[in-house]
Amino acid sequence: MKILDRLIIALFSLIILALSVFLIMIPFNVNGFLSIQNISYFIVNMNRNYYYTLAGILLFIASIRIIFSGFSRKGDEVRGGSYLITRNDFGEIMIYSNTIVSLVQTAVEKFSGISNIKIDVRLMEGQVGINLTGDVSPGVSIPEVTKELQSVVKEYIENATGAQVSEINVKTNNVSVPTRVVR
Repeated sequence: MKILDRLIIALFSLIILALSVFLIMIPFNVNGFLSIQNISYFIVNMNRNYYYTLAGILLFIASIRIIFSGFSRKGDEVRGGSYLITRNDFGEIMIYSNTIVSLVQTAVEKFSGISNIKIDVRLMEGQVGINLTGDVSPGVSIPEVTKELQSVVKEYIENATGAQVSEINVKTNNVSVPTRVVR
């Protein structure tokens, strides 16, 4: 929930608090600020004062905003979409897919033989599926390099998260062009 929505909810809470105190005090015929005479005088003086209309319109718009913010699903997407739940002796651990993507990036950035690796993570039934797509370096054995990459990523993710890695698919798009340093 955004901070603006929280402020609006706090404002509504204060207005409802004041209204409830007013409703509690009416039957007791209190003299002073909350007396019936003062309140009726206040209401009569509201006539042709358009600031109250403006306040009413603002409260109406704020109400509509709060109602529709309850239907918004953006917050879940921002947090990372799908997640994996693991349990230990102390409780549950929620690991979002973005966390696993970052862990895979950490594992593959030290790896040589395949570069420009794009990562896609799928979480299903407590297991992790990973798709890696990258460019292979010239002169390397693709089966050996991809098997080593799969092994490194699988071990790193299983050690870091405690989750079972069901599969790691590696796709090679292209042969990477070596960069030359011009002097």
